[in-house]
Amino acid sequence: MNIGIIGDGQLGWMTIFESRKLNFNFFVLGNNPEAPASRIADKFFYYEDVDQFLEIVDDFVFEFEHIPDFVFEKVQNHPNHKALEIKRSRISEKKFLQEKGYPVAKFSYAYGHNLKEKLKEFKLPVVVKAETLGYDGKGQYIIKNEYDLNPIFQNHSLNEGFIIEEFIDFESEVSTICVKDKKGNKKIYPISFNYHKEGILVYNYAPFMESREINEIVSSLIDDLEINGLLAVEFFMTKDKKPIINEFAPRPHNTGHYTMDASYCSQFENLIRSISNVPLGSTKSKTPAGMVNILGKSLNDFDIGKIMEIEGTELYWYGKTKKEKRKMGHINVVDSDINKLKAKIQTINQLIYQI
Repeated sequence: MNIGIIGDGQLGWMTIFESRKLNFNFFVLGNNPEAPASRIADKFFYYEDVDQFLEIVDDFVFEFEHIPDFVFEKVQNHPNHKALEIKRSRISEKKFLQEKGYPVAKFSYAYGHNLKEKLKEFKLPVVVKAETLGYDGKGQYIIKNEYDLNPIFQNHSLNEGFIIEEFIDFESEVSTICVKDKKGNKKIYPISFNYHKEGILVYNYAPFMESREINEIVSSLIDDLEINGLLAVEFFMTKDKKPIINEFAPRPHNTGHYTMDASYCSQFENLIRSISNVPLGSTKSKTPAGMVNILGKSLNDFDIGKIMEIEGTELYWYGKTKKEKRKMGHINVVDSDINKLKAKIQTINQLIYQI
């Protein structure tokens, strides 16, 4: 079977890496032949060669939703097209969730020129996010007073769209991932605890908690979005233990990297299983596990040897050019004792970030 991956980043790299055992061929469509997924694919295609790519693959998955418009139009018959179309706009994403009755924070939307006026509908602080391309902390701002608007006006045009969200004083951030195959079979991974800094995931671990409500939300949402594959959903847990959806992603997700070393079947392999004739693998964990992102650092910037001496650690290095806040790689770590696992994560964070 010839499987295509649209997007050439580390999520595609891990998808190929984890699924080689299934004896499929992998073809990557992207814009960089030196990107992580491109380097290990059986063949790389530039976005401009999308027609040739579609002719050679039997089915394909997405590792990134922000694909060029002309590629997006070419794949409009794919089952995940609806989810991708919604996800291209943060406003569309929140409106869809609200209309379907899912729990979301109070929100509104505006353009740069009327943003200040729209803020009067809210009690400060609020979170303002650019409508498009606002991932990994990009285009996201916490507004506590009118002076906090200045960076928005400096970085964005007056005609750009924004979503304004009520600031949630949450107790924790959690997420889970659901996989669904072509026959409608679904499986859900354990709920993880996630720690973000400036909108970027620094570390997470699972299992963190059990929630029938969260599992029901994710199972229902993957159907409403008509997804064949993966759906990751991030939640804020309020202090009265109510989940509020922050955002979703119709693809492999950073919060599921731990599944490579903890789960009977990782999120990446299950993505490929979901579009092939291979039954879905178990999403249960063999052991508690966690992940620490390596952000904006090379392997020379910290003592990787000390990290690898910690029992249960695995390094995944993406081979990208170093850039501030860029996800350069990650460390997975396992331990049968959840408290010992959290201590290991703390040690890894100290070694990488000196915190």
